[in-house]
Amino acid sequence: MLGKHNPQASLYDVGNVWPLELKQNSFYGQLAGAADRLFSDEDFAVLYCDNNGRPSVPPSQLALMLLMQAHDLVSDAEAIEKSAYDLRWAAVLRRHAGEPFCAKSTLQLFRAQLVLHEEAKTIFKKSVQEAKRVGLLKGEALTIALDTKPIEGRGAVEDTYNLLATGIGMLADALAKKQGKAKPEWLTEFGLGRYTAPSVKGSADIDWSDKAAKQSFLTEIVADAHKMLEWANGQGPEVKEAAELLEKLLLQDIEVGVDESGAPAATIKEGTTPGRMPSATDPEVRHGRKSKSKLFKGHKASVATDIDSGIIVAIDVLAGDSADSNGALEMTQQAEEVTGIKVKESLGDCAYGGGATRKEFEEAARTLTAKVPQENANNGLFPKSAFTIDLQDRTATCPGGQTTEMATEHPNGGITFYFDEFCQGCPLRAKCTTSALGRSLSVHPQEALLKAAREYQKTPEGKAHLRKRVIVENSLARLGHLGIGQALYTGRKKTRFQLAISSTVANLRRAWNWSREESGRTGQSEGSQGMNAVGGQVCAA
Repeated sequence: MLGKHNPQASLYDVGNVWPLELKQNSFYGQLAGAADRLFSDEDFAVLYCDNNGRPSVPPSQLALMLLMQAHDLVSDAEAIEKSAYDLRWAAVLRRHAGEPFCAKSTLQLFRAQLVLHEEAKTIFKKSVQEAKRVGLLKGEALTIALDTKPIEGRGAVEDTYNLLATGIGMLADALAKKQGKAKPEWLTEFGLGRYTAPSVKGSADIDWSDKAAKQSFLTEIVADAHKMLEWANGQGPEVKEAAELLEKLLLQDIEVGVDESGAPAATIKEGTTPGRMPSATDPEVRHGRKSKSKLFKGHKASVATDIDSGIIVAIDVLAGDSADSNGALEMTQQAEEVTGIKVKESLGDCAYGGGATRKEFEEAARTLTAKVPQENANNGLFPKSAFTIDLQDRTATCPGGQTTEMATEHPNGGITFYFDEFCQGCPLRAKCTTSALGRSLSVHPQEALLKAAREYQKTPEGKAHLRKRVIVENSLARLGHLGIGQALYTGRKKTRFQLAISSTVANLRRAWNWSREESGRTGQSEGSQGMNAVGGQVCAA
């Protein structure tokens, strides 16, 4: 049943018997002053039964604890300790020091409920409402900037040998539980004792410079995996989930053929299979690339920031191998839902400037401004930009001044122009094509949109406007300081919760610091802003 926070201060609360002056510009002082208006217990009523059970720990207070935990970058156990012995935490929670606010399991269960019901968005929305309350986020229409940040996954990243061994171990654990046995006992009983070691590769007594020995060892592991899958067949949903994971690990990494003697032989596939899972303990982790040289294994934090206020107005977590632009339109729609303000324009870097994304925004009657991705160098030959394309007349003119109408229109709306007859004897041929048939030119289905964007980004106005998107990089930097570069939990859904809480802290700090600066400029006292009431007294916030 929903527990309610008692606003009546106790004699022994921090701020009464122990007067405490929280620093005026500290997060704790600002949060203490805003605590009563930020959250009410009714905000989280959907998570609780309304007619039976013991009253819960007040969820409004648990929400404050989650914000302080994210700000301080501490574990659950440390958060519980801080609620007892950190006077700043006690002041925010309006309680006495020396006794933990709740059990660690209570905080974890509250977080689990927020993740399950996606109620973290309730906390995130409060930060946006606070930015509107102080007057930072305002206006009838917003311009937002979109960008992403890599998040290293929580699960252990392993090579193929240990990855398969972990998958085998997870399936063995499910089968052992079904039979009421301990995993090590079950593995030993079925002749799979090698998988009780922390690293099957590290415990293997083979010469790793011997290619044949490595292949033989891998073949044994693959054979064990297939044997396990046979045993798991028809064993129920708990076993089925682990079996499906092991099967995916085999399919993504392994090719099975025969050796010189005709016996089965397993080899590791060359290259990286699209969508490959590098972690069995966090199957949603993916190989990602933020830039040509920056690789990571995890997820991507996707963020939308209002360019005038710097407030984060939409968030999501994408797969690590997902394009940055995936869900860009949904982020724009989320920004409107969260703020209650129309988005007039979305800004992005060249990752958002592809034709498909532009078409999606155009069809939704939305404005997207993003730099067109850099043109391919074309191996030193004339690039497409050296040609003049007339989409209205369906003609293309080459650098040599020859205009062709020969073209093939493709089902997706693209066009390929051909200059075959003009290339024979052309003095520029060596700089244009190496094909014996002559030069051809592929035109993107959204070429008109791309052409208009290229022309705009070359103008002084366009260059200046595109630079406004830099504000979202400031938001990502603030999130980086709050630890968002490393996932605290496994899976994208839980990591999205982490992003929501960190974004809330970033927004609140941004709004309150701006409000304090504005108060200084206008001469308005901070007390009138309601920023510093602690424990029933007025202390320095």
